[in-house]
Amino acid sequence: MSTPSLWQHPNFRRLYASTISFSLGTQIYQLAMPLILYQLTQSAGVMTGMRAVELLPNLLLAMFIGVWVDRIDRGRWARFAIVGIVVLTGMQAVLLENGARALSFFFITAFLLMTLHYLYAICRMGMLKEMLPEQMLLPATGHLTVLSQVFSILGPALAGAVISIRMDLGLWLPMLAMLLAAWLLRDLQLPVRKPDADGFWNEWRDGWRVLVANKPLWHLAWLVVIINGSAGVVDVLFLFRARDQLQLSAAEVGLMYGVAGTGGVIGGLLASRLRQHFGLGRLLALELGVEACSMLLLAWGSSIPLLLLALAINSFCTVIGNVCIWGYRQESTDSRYIGRISGLTGSLFKLLMPVSLVLSGALVGDLPLAWILSACAGTHFLLVVGTRVSAVYGVE
Repeated sequence: MSTPSLWQHPNFRRLYASTISFSLGTQIYQLAMPLILYQLTQSAGVMTGMRAVELLPNLLLAMFIGVWVDRIDRGRWARFAIVGIVVLTGMQAVLLENGARALSFFFITAFLLMTLHYLYAICRMGMLKEMLPEQMLLPATGHLTVLSQVFSILGPALAGAVISIRMDLGLWLPMLAMLLAAWLLRDLQLPVRKPDADGFWNEWRDGWRVLVANKPLWHLAWLVVIINGSAGVVDVLFLFRARDQLQLSAAEVGLMYGVAGTGGVIGGLLASRLRQHFGLGRLLALELGVEACSMLLLAWGSSIPLLLLALAINSFCTVIGNVCIWGYRQESTDSRYIGRISGLTGSLFKLLMPVSLVLSGALVGDLPLAWILSACAGTHFLLVVGTRVSAVYGVE
């Protein structure tokens, strides 16, 4: 089927409309929270610590959430998860007036928020697998990723602007966007997942068996462990560099990330075509090498045009990698196991990130930021070699 036939599926249209609102809220929140923490503490350690806490649900709970998602009405629980996000974000906004004294509350709610985010994400992957035939999964993943990138342009710019006016608006606006996303998922009809007779733990072990048997996906998961550990450090520390060393305002940082997000939009639009031309493995190796070069520019560049170019290239490569990774996971996994495989790989994908974030935050006081960012670029260059010798490289 051609890509335009995606829009003949009413369930996909409803999911797409909900994703518009969800992506806008997510993108505003993701830039607003680090900027809020910077204004409250001026500490890179707090910023990296918050990002590490946000990753813990993926690391600790995702593999178990995935088994559960294979048993439930994914549409209903996606709505429940979004409503929970709305409640917690509203609580953060109310308590923001307590300033730095509310930091412990922000850390606790960050863990809960990301747990619900991941529940929603696994439900959405399952819904996509249920509602579309296999040949439409990669184009659908590309469309949803492009949508996320479009709002990665609007979200940061809006977040920087509203925080400059009033900090709590960076939380109230995402809350309203999430509420709309939950409402748009109403009446979505999907089959209820029935548990196997073997029980929860046998299903969990079956998920591991299916994942390990899929050698390209198994190798890809371990490559992504290191990719995310390196890229996550760059994301947080460059934001700190922009505010602390380059002395850019919150509005300027938001605008810069917004403009650079066009690279991600282009990457999402071209991902399917580039994969057809290069093949999955070769395309991943290529984008990792280019992404490493962009990290070096972010480490040593000082002019705004050069940093904008580096951010745009970084966004372009990241989105291509994500579309290929998520798309292949969808294509190569049976619908019965998609929740478990999404959960297990989700846990693996984030395995290194909390450690790398905490370690990099601790090293900021002892080492120049440029050196730490350059080390991340070197890691990505090594990953090109890792991709080349893995089972992933031969996947078309």
